Amino acid sequence: METRCRCITRVLPEFQKYGAELVGVSVDGAWCHAAYAKHNKLHFPLVSDFEPKGAVARKFGAYREGEGVCERALFVLDENGKVFWSYCSPVAVNPGADGILEALEELSKKGNGNERAESTCHEERPHSR
Repeated sequence: METRCRCITRVLPEFQKYGAELVGVSVDGAWCHAAYAKHNKLHFPLVSDFEPKGAVARKFGAYREGEGVCERALFVLDENGKVFWSYCSPVAVNPGADGILEALEELSKKGNGNERAESTCHEERPHSR
């Protein structure tokens, strides 16, 4: 079974066609990220949201307070740094890259980044596994 990051790494050239940059974020520490990136042969940066734990994930509404982890959330930001598209995947499901690529295509059509595609990350949903 392909990991989420390997799937996304495989389509990295597609992101680059849109001038997009890919960054992974989790509440794990920098040393965990370094080992994970090396093991999975990742070619994009991983950002540690470790201290204060989950500060970035909280700002995006993707932190699971009770569990101390962040959602499997995907975000596409426009050129102004605003969330254009988002998606939260169930914890055990690899969301793949199709949604991201569709959002990048839509964003490139809009051009100015002022309009927003549909967001599915902040819907009410249970946080159980």
